[in-house]
Amino acid sequence: MYPIRWFLRWFWLLFPVAAAAAAQMPEKNNAVAAYVESLNGEELFRHVSMSLLAIDADTQEVIASYRPQTALLPASTLKLVTTGLLLLSLGSDYRYRTSLYYDGTVIDSTLAGNLYIIGGGDPTFGSPDSIATPVEEIFSYWAAALKANGIHRVAGDIIADETFFGAAETPESWMWGDIGNYYGARASGLAFHENAWRAVLTPGQKEGDKAFLRSYYPYMPGAEFLNEVTTGAPGSGNQVMVYNSPFSGRQQLTGTIPINRDSTEIKGSNNHPAYTCIYYFSEFLNRQGIPFNGALRVVATPEAPSTPRTLVAYQLSPPLKEIASATNKISNNFFAETLLKTIGVQWKQNASYDSSLAAVHYLLDSLLVPASGFKMADGSGLSRRNYVSAQFMVDYLTMMYYSEVYDDFFYTLATPGDRGTFLTLLRSSPNKKRLHAKSGSMGGVRCYAGYVENPRGTIIFAVLVNNFNYKISEIQPKIEKLLQLFLIEN
Repeated sequence: MYPIRWFLRWFWLLFPVAAAAAAQMPEKNNAVAAYVESLNGEELFRHVSMSLLAIDADTQEVIASYRPQTALLPASTLKLVTTGLLLLSLGSDYRYRTSLYYDGTVIDSTLAGNLYIIGGGDPTFGSPDSIATPVEEIFSYWAAALKANGIHRVAGDIIADETFFGAAETPESWMWGDIGNYYGARASGLAFHENAWRAVLTPGQKEGDKAFLRSYYPYMPGAEFLNEVTTGAPGSGNQVMVYNSPFSGRQQLTGTIPINRDSTEIKGSNNHPAYTCIYYFSEFLNRQGIPFNGALRVVATPEAPSTPRTLVAYQLSPPLKEIASATNKISNNFFAETLLKTIGVQWKQNASYDSSLAAVHYLLDSLLVPASGFKMADGSGLSRRNYVSAQFMVDYLTMMYYSEVYDDFFYTLATPGDRGTFLTLLRSSPNKKRLHAKSGSMGGVRCYAGYVENPRGTIIFAVLVNNFNYKISEIQPKIEKLLQLFLIEN
C-alpha cells in the first residue's frame, strides 16, 4: 500500500516550504503563463470561475498558476482520486469474485436444496464492456460445473446474495433527473449489465406523435414502463429522460426522439440487478437441460448460512488495472461508485458512503496529500457537492507520479483519439499523444487533469473551468489551446 518511492521523493511536504507554498512561487515567463493571463481580459471568461496549476514533476517548478486554491466542481476528473487510491490499496492485479454455491443434498441427479449466487462487488459481471467476460460464457461454465457435481435438476430456489456492499445507496446529493438514467446506476454487491438497461424507441409518423418502445435488455421481472416519449423535430436528437425509484419497478420515460431516425437507443438504471441476474441464470439453466421451477429470491442483508454450502464455481473479474482503465477512459460512473465502495470495505469494513468517504480522507492523510480544497460526495463526480482545487489535484497527481503504481495508473488515462470524450480532442495537434489525462464535464463545467510527457520531462496539471454561461463550443477551443501549449512547453 505505502509507496516507498513516493515518500523518498516527496519529503519536501514535511517541511515549511510545503506544497501550499509552491502555489505562491512566481510563474515561469512562458507561453502557458502568458496565455492564462490573457484569458482574464476576454469577455468570454469575465464571469467564469477557473482554477489552474501546472508544475514540472521533477523540480516542482510552477509553469502556470491561476487561483490554484479555489475549489470548483471537478465533474469526472474526480474519478482520478477513486481509481488511484484503490490501485494503491489493493494493487493492479486485484480481482473481484462472484461465486456459485449450493446447499442440501443431491439425490438421483436432483438437488434437494438451493443455489446461491454470491456477489463480491464485481462491477463487470454481465457488463457489455469489452473487458468483461460475456455472461453467457459465465453461465455456460457454471451449468457445466453443476452437471459435473451431479446436478441435473434443481428442486429448491435460486438465491442472489447482494450483501457485499450492504444496503444499496444513492448519494443524497445526486439529482432526481440523473438517478433514473444509466449514468446514475447504483453500485451493488451483485451487479448485472452495469445495473442498467438499454431500450429501442421508434418515432411516430409526424412530430408530436407518440414514440414506440420496441425492445429492451435486460428484461427486468416486474418492471413497468410508463412511456410518455413523443416524436420531435428532425435533428433534435435524443431528449429522453428516465425517472425511477429504488422502491418501485416503474420506469417513466419522458421527452422526445427525432423523427428522422429509424430508431433511438435510450438507457436507464436498474434498481434490482440481483433479481435480474438470477432470472437470467434460471432461464439459462432451463435451456441447458437443468430444469428449475422454484422461487427466485434476493438476500439484501447478511445472514449466517443455516446449512453447509458447497462451492460449485466462481468467476473472477478482470484485473483492477483494466477496470480502472475503463472507469477513466470512458468515464464509467457505475464502475467508479463501485470502486469507491470497495475502498470503504477495504479500510473501514463498511461500504456506506459515509465510511467510504472517510476511508478516502484516511488514505489521503496517510499519503501526506493535503486535503484542503477537497470535498468528496461520491466516487464518480456526478454530485454537485464535490469540490476540488487545482492545487489539491496537482498535489494528488504528484503523489501518484511518485507512487509504485504510477505506471498502471498512467495506463488508465486517456490520450486524444481514444474512445469517449477524448475522441476528437486536439484533433490537429501532431503532439497530442503526449497528453494523458481525465476530462470532466457537466452543465457549465469543463475540466482536465493529468500529465503531459515532453522531451525534457513531465508536466503535472489541472485546469477546472466552472460557471460559464456560453456554449461549450465557445469555451472548448480556449481550453484546448491551453492544452496545446502544455504539449510544446519545454
